[in-house]
Amino acid sequence: MKRDQLESSLAAIGVHPDSFSLGSIRHSECVCVVPEDGQWKVFYVERDKPKELASFSREEDAYDFVYATFCKWMGVPNP
Repeated sequence: MKRDQLESSLAAIGVHPDSFSLGSIRHSECVCVVPEDGQWKVFYVERDKPKELASFSREEDAYDFVYATFCKWMGVPNP
């Protein structure tokens, strides 16, 4: 999915905008998607310490992963 689709999809399932960051690492409890070394990396930041969850060659795949992850965490079916 594209960035705007991810933002609207996350809002639709009740994810607060402070729970994710697209494009940069935010030092708070959140999921971050950042371009790094030709890859799109997904991190979970907890206590200002990023932990890499996944890495993708395509931005859309990273966003799909983020949406699926939030669906799983929130107990929402992923269509």
